[in-house]
Order: sequence, then structure tokens, then C-alpha cells
Amino acid sequence: MAFKFAIKKMTKLILLQFFLITSSFGQSFSGELIYRITKINVNTLQSSFGADNPDTEEKLIIYAKDSLIKRVHFNSQTGIQESIEHLTHSKKILLLSIDSMNYAIQLPSEQKNELKQIDSTYQLSKKCFPKMRFAGHKGKPMLLSHPMLNNKLFIWFSKKIHAKYNAAYQQLPGLPLKYYIVSEKGLYLYELESLKYYDPPLSIFQVPIGFYILSLEDFLERIENKE
Repeated sequence: MAFKFAIKKMTKLILLQFFLITSSFGQSFSGELIYRITKINVNTLQSSFGADNPDTEEKLIIYAKDSLIKRVHFNSQTGIQESIEHLTHSKKILLLSIDSMNYAIQLPSEQKNELKQIDSTYQLSKKCFPKMRFAGHKGKPMLLSHPMLNNKLFIWFSKKIHAKYNAAYQQLPGLPLKYYIVSEKGLYLYELESLKYYDPPLSIFQVPIGFYILSLEDFLERIENKE
């Protein structure tokens, strides 16, 4: 039972990390976004605080083709986590590799609603100054608050690309360029370092060969039976 609980907790954290609002309205975008991820000190907002290894490199890479999205979370210590989404049809699949087995896990709609409630703990307020550029794109500022933070933090976003391509917070009116995510492991800073416009191949958004497709419920049952 302890192993099953650990798997459920891990899966929930991955779902939260990969969560996107599935609205299909607004500006379409095809291309690639790369965010640099840094763990920071909540009190002093200094880089490289509390990381298991200060030399760890961590990135969030997002491939988009209109309503199709693939999110790749890269960590030089723990590996890669991936998800594929179809925004128009509100479909999402997580790609996980456990014990040399590859799984494509279909995310149920009720799990998405639960993640929306968690995401609502982030609150945003308008701020007029200062504006900054990230990867050559001008960002508008807002203030972020969260129950686990003592102070409000500056974030920046751009209205030129719809928030649905990286919906870090429900209230954000555009693509986040620099933002923060609060987790059980600490506070993480995401900063856009590259934005490219192009038409990615459709194969990027397909389940790779060799992955076993199953529901989240069936996945958890399979993991439990392995105890």
C-alpha cells in the first residue's frame, strides 16, 4: 500500500507540473518554447538554494502545433518526463517509463478538475512597472501571491501568444515569460530563454512506438499488482 501511495503521489505531482488549461480560443501558435528552471530561496530569492545538486540542469520544453502540445521536462539528474495534449478535444496523455516499461497514461477529466482547484491557490494582481524582455519578447508585469509565500513576486507575460500554450496560472491573460511554481520540493523559477516559430512534425505529438496505452486507473492497478 505504501508503494501504491507513493506512485499516486508521484503521478499527481507530474500531472500538476504538466497541467494546462484546455481552452481552444485565442492566438494559434506553432513552434518551440524553452524555459530554464531554477530552484530558489524563498527568503532571499537567490539562485541554487536547496537543490540536491547545484550543477543540475533543468528545462521545460514545449512544442506546439496549433491545438497540439508536447511538454518535455528535462532534468540532468532524474531524466525526462513528457506529456502530449490535444487542446480542442481536451485530451491528455502522460508518457512514463517505470521498471523498463513504457506507459502512455490517459488522463481522466475529473483529474483535470482536481488540478484546476490546486492551481487556483495562485493569485495575480496588476502591476504597471517595470516591463522586461525575455528571449527578445517584451513582457508585461504582474504580482503573484500564494499561501506558501510570505511576499508577492514579480512575474511577466506576453499577450502575443495565448496562455493555453503554457497555462501556469488560471488568471494569466497571456503566455508566461518569467514565473514561479510552488511545490512540496520548494519554489521554482521558470524563465523563457528561447522562442522559435516553425511547424513541428506531426510525429512529435503521437504516442511513440513501444508505449503501452492505458487509463490512469488501469495504470495504478498494474503498479499495485507488481508489489
